[in-house]
Amino acid sequence: MKKKRKTVLIIAILAVILSLAVIFVIGLRLAPEKAFLKIMADKVDLQIKNVHYTEVGDSGMKWEITADTARYLKKENLALFEKVSVRVVMKDGGTFVMKGDQGRLHTESRDMEIDGNVGIVSGNGDHFTTDRLRYRNAARQIETDRPVAMENGNVRISGVGMIFHLDEKKLTLLSQIRASYGDTLRQGVPLRREGK
Repeated sequence: MKKKRKTVLIIAILAVILSLAVIFVIGLRLAPEKAFLKIMADKVDLQIKNVHYTEVGDSGMKWEITADTARYLKKENLALFEKVSVRVVMKDGGTFVMKGDQGRLHTESRDMEIDGNVGIVSGNGDHFTTDRLRYRNAARQIETDRPVAMENGNVRISGVGMIFHLDEKKLTLLSQIRASYGDTLRQGVPLRREGK
C-alpha cells in the first residue's frame, strides 16, 4: 500500500511539474506577441508580409503591387511598403514596372512615392534609374526632381528632373541633360577623342 501511495504521489508531482512547464512555455510564446501587438496597435492598423495586391482603376489601368511587407495606417490613409515592385498595365497594353526600397501609397488619391534604388522598366525596354519618384494618379504621370538616367540599347540619356505622361507616352527631362550613343557623348557639341 505504501508503494502505491509513493507511486501516485510521484505521478501527481510529475503531472504538476509538467503542467507548470507547459504553462510557462506557452506564456513565453504569448507574451512577446501581446507586447508587439500592443505597440503596433497605436500606429499601424494592419501589417502583412509577402504582399501581392491587384487593382483595376476606372481608366482601365491595372496596378499590381508586390512587396516584402506592407503596413496600413488607416488614420493617414496611407500604405507603406518595403522592397516594393509596382507593375502598371495601361489600357492599350503597355507596361511599366517600378521598383524601389520603400513605397508610400496614399489610398484616397492613389498617388504613390517610391524611394531608394528606384528602377523603372517599360514594356519596350527603356530602363530608368533614380533615387526617388512620384506617381500622380490624377495627372497619370511619373515625376522626379532628382537625377535620372534612361537607357535603351546603345542610347543613354541623363538629367535632373523628369516628367513622364503615361497616357501620352511623353517624356520630359527638366535640366542638365546629357546624351550618349555608343561611345560618343553629345551636349550640343560632339565629344573629341584623343588620338583621332
